[in-house]
Amino acid sequence: MVATVMGGYEGHRGWINYLAVSPDHQRKGYGQAIMKEVELSITAKGCPKINLQVRNTNQTVIEFYKAIGYGNDDVVGLGKRFEHDS
Repeated sequence: MVATVMGGYEGHRGWINYLAVSPDHQRKGYGQAIMKEVELSITAKGCPKINLQVRNTNQTVIEFYKAIGYGNDDVVGLGKRFEHDS
């Protein structure tokens, strides 16, 4: 597997989750290509906006998303963890 992404539309907003590109294949356009396809699929359902979340410490990924047109919505993301990352 080279790249994978999970995206969906729940009738209000689209969401992108878990974009991943194999380290050996990063910076070759696969991330951009798979994002374009999931965006087309979600917007074809009538979705007006796609959201995604990135930890603020993950600057490399933030820069990737900025480069393909995503920006900071100036909102606060809240969550409640029941299991902690290791």
